[in-house]
Amino acid sequence: MAILRAREEGATFGSIAEAAGTSSQAVQEIVRRHGQVQRPDPASSAAAPAK
Repeated sequence: MAILRAREEGATFGSIAEAAGTSSQAVQEIVRRHGQVQRPDPASSAAAPAK
């Protein structure tokens, strides 16, 4: 999740790879495979109040 968050915040593949101790190709593959995961929105996932 930290790699995806860093990428969303604009970090380059190279800087993420250096911080994670891996290659930029590995970072690109992680983002490609997992980058489209939708995080639940706390407001929309809360139960609607009963009427």
